[in-house]
Amino acid sequence: MWPYPSSRAMSVRALLSTALIGSSAVFAPGIATAKQSAAASTFVDSGTMTVVADATAVDLDPASDENYGSDNIARNIDDELVANDHASISKFFPKLAVSWSSNPDQSVWTFHLRHGVKFHTGRCCLTATDVQYSISRTIQANLSASYLFSRFISNPTKQITVVDPYTVQFSFSRGTPLLLNALAGEFTALILDSQALKAHATKSDPWAHSWATTHDLGTGPYTIQSWEHGQQTVLVRFPEYWGGWSGRHFSKIIVNTVPESATRRELVEKGKSDITYNLTPQDNMALSHNSSVVVSPNYSTEIDYFVMTESGPLASPFARQAVSYAFNYDALINGFYHGFARRSYGPIPSSLLGFDPHAFHYHTDLNKARELFQKAGVKPGTTLTFTYNDPFQPVGLILQAQLAQLGITVKLQHLDNAAFFNIFFGSSAPSSRPNMMPYPWWPDYNDPYDMAVTLVGSQYAGAAGANAGYYHNKQVDTLLAAMKNESGESLVRDAHALQDITSRVDPPAVYLAEPAQVNVMAKSLKGFVYNPLQIRTFYYYWFYR
Repeated sequence: MWPYPSSRAMSVRALLSTALIGSSAVFAPGIATAKQSAAASTFVDSGTMTVVADATAVDLDPASDENYGSDNIARNIDDELVANDHASISKFFPKLAVSWSSNPDQSVWTFHLRHGVKFHTGRCCLTATDVQYSISRTIQANLSASYLFSRFISNPTKQITVVDPYTVQFSFSRGTPLLLNALAGEFTALILDSQALKAHATKSDPWAHSWATTHDLGTGPYTIQSWEHGQQTVLVRFPEYWGGWSGRHFSKIIVNTVPESATRRELVEKGKSDITYNLTPQDNMALSHNSSVVVSPNYSTEIDYFVMTESGPLASPFARQAVSYAFNYDALINGFYHGFARRSYGPIPSSLLGFDPHAFHYHTDLNKARELFQKAGVKPGTTLTFTYNDPFQPVGLILQAQLAQLGITVKLQHLDNAAFFNIFFGSSAPSSRPNMMPYPWWPDYNDPYDMAVTLVGSQYAGAAGANAGYYHNKQVDTLLAAMKNESGESLVRDAHALQDITSRVDPPAVYLAEPAQVNVMAKSLKGFVYNPLQIRTFYYYWFYR
């Protein structure tokens, strides 16, 4: 997942629970039809929940949304066919689809839709045409999120078919067990009102992208009451939500954009906010002693790393190995993260399918780093540039201190987010790029290909993706080409091989840490569910007080 504005990566689990294959009428805990909910109990209003976020909503169109500030709103106003089952990244429950099945080789998937689902636009009811159009549009519009489904679907108008108003079918030339994982993607797999989209299409904008960017076209539990761009989004419950409103729920959600960590901490400390996240490790440590809040650290699928540009002093794999040995990982984990992180060992996070726990691990060894720099022809007196945005200055300072002991100077350059992203996701040649740049990354779903392809695939260098160091390795490209169509043991085997090459043999980056995702909540807040794929977003329907 691209955590900041621009394009994004891909990802998911290969083998699905056999209990879901060929299933019928599977209902999820906490999700019921409106009729069932009304019969269970009445709505109990928990009032207003206030969130202070560091990122703001900028784009609500699933075909292009690449910002977690937008995701935080979109996943509450829109629905997918299926969703990750609460805390699981490999099991699923029904949302807009009540049941699904596949043929024996999983090349044909059939989904039966929920009846009576109303859109926020006022239209009733959702049909298979909305599903077919929403996913086809994401592919055909060829915006930044098109990659997710185009991995599986090359001809959406033929491969996604409407069987009847409440049945949609996906057909493939080979077994596609990862389809469920992709359909559960909380960012790109959202289903919108196809009639509203078509009504606002123009010759210059045939997919109504500009309009969809700022309009609520979903079926989710909340709808947008107001949106002050860059400042505040107010959501209110959608009374006709298909899931019903049985029991305790918040009727209003206020999401305020507050970039400063210190201000967000103060607001939650003083009880003026119910939940925040992405505070500094020092703030998290201090708040853990505050009895009025709950500090909830959970490990996710995010990795923090810094790329090394394959040019100049770091063109040689030996030089990049040297930097990997020189870095002081313990100082980072214990000093900067204050223990709210664990080591990462390559482009595949430890909680994701395909991670090899027995893979090579770098450790701090300055003597080994000195030998490898000599082997690469990098001499004392060399200057390297480390260009960063907040909050990665400590990474640069640690690296600077370590390489200084080897006679190598690290020049630190701080940029604001806009300037940093222009370089990181820009098209400048390797020779004119900084030597090193830090970044966080996580997948869309539980799959090593989705996680790794835009980080280390040659075709995603520069402006084409997140391969910011212009890394090129023929063996890695060959493995990725195979992984794109694999599942099961072959996918895991090739993921292990990719992890070995991109860490031990030819590292494109120094893989720093898997930071804990720390959410700070008012003690009175209940219903929080953490999923390792759903980073810095919340499903407000489950919350209550």
